[in-house]
Amino acid sequence: MEIKADKYSITYDSEAATVTCKGSLLLNGAKEYEPLLQLLNMAAEQQQPDSLTIDLRELKFLNSSGINMMTKFVINVNDIKALELEVVVLYSKKIAWQEKLSKNLRRLMPTLKAKLE
Repeated sequence: MEIKADKYSITYDSEAATVTCKGSLLLNGAKEYEPLLQLLNMAAEQQQPDSLTIDLRELKFLNSSGINMMTKFVINVNDIKALELEVVVLYSKKIAWQEKLSKNLRRLMPTLKAKLE
């Protein structure tokens, strides 16, 4: 499954258990991010009880609404006790905001694994 626009693409590969985010996510508000959140939630449900990798290494920009969307996703996965899922997030050392997002998401979901590359 893929959500694609001029400046970004979000791709879910169920066989690789990976959601890959590329480009610049500068959408306006939660309503515009809803399809992306739905894709992440669907991927999480399909991958349980195994793991889901979210690859942000090629995501250059993510605005505050996008950060809120990622936060909602982590809270959703963490709150649904029936969802036995390991979440791994791949970050780039070259993009400063990604490490900060990683720390914030781990506060919400201590079992989240962050890999800086």
